[in-house]
Amino acid sequence: MKLLIHILIVCMFAINLQAVSYIYVQEGVKLPLPNQKVTLYNGVPVVVVSQDGVTAKVKLSGFVGKKSRYKLYATANLKLLFATTKKANLIKISGQKGTMEVMVPKKSLTKDMEEAWAINSDLFYNKCTKCHHAKIIEHHSMQEWGALFGSMKDKARTTKDQNALILRFLRAFAKDGILREAE
Repeated sequence: MKLLIHILIVCMFAINLQAVSYIYVQEGVKLPLPNQKVTLYNGVPVVVVSQDGVTAKVKLSGFVGKKSRYKLYATANLKLLFATTKKANLIKISGQKGTMEVMVPKKSLTKDMEEAWAINSDLFYNKCTKCHHAKIIEHHSMQEWGALFGSMKDKARTTKDQNALILRFLRAFAKDGILREAE
């Protein structure tokens, strides 16, 4: 019986490590990891591979372009950036897909998707509902959001950093994005 309980605990721990977490950036869009020559972007879903006291090893999976072997994107259309690296061969490439493993501070991880995207979401609703009601994000593709937001950002009076946060949010939750509000 003790053996069965021990096996269950080990399995639950292993399943918990494989659960999806998200990169959480408190300010801005980027989480620079200079010692690893990597930059991660907020909201990126990751799998925790291992962890110790203050850091966690995470695995990211995505897509790479033919000309951008140092960038990992969310989807094959290469519109939503997950990570960049200056280190050759850090992204393991197979066809147009890629994976990478990096160490991140545990404080930069959350299991709560809403928390990971809160800054982006709040900014979108604060800036983009001054002139009109909020659009249903998943009614448009990533590419359509690029054009729609591009035509309205001057009216919203957003900064360059705010533009990046809002567009990242729109693309992540677009109909061809990686996330859905219903999830």
